[in-house]
Amino acid sequence: MSVTISLTGLDRMLSPGEVKRRQTEYAMRAAFVMRKFVPLEENTLRASEPMNSKYDQGLLIWSTPYAAKQYNVPMHHTTSGTTDHWDEECWRAEGGNLTKYAEALYGGY
Repeated sequence: MSVTISLTGLDRMLSPGEVKRRQTEYAMRAAFVMRKFVPLEENTLRASEPMNSKYDQGLLIWSTPYAAKQYNVPMHHTTSGTTDHWDEECWRAEGGNLTKYAEALYGGY
């Protein structure tokens, strides 16, 4: 008996270019989902993320002079659903969906 296993599809799926493409797509999706948890005041903080993030490296970056304070210091945010530590709140609320999205990017592997 002889068994032949072709890893061509797997090699292609795990190639550095494909991994980077999936990383970029997942980071962009995570940023989109997370945006609703980021404090909103004149939209400057939220708007800073797409301009500063490095999706291909998996880095979501909010860059305003007050971003660190908004993230680290608990405050009363006037926009419903927004909070400090917005990444943690996003994971609590949407982590299951983001995990399913990542699984789908890799075809359920």
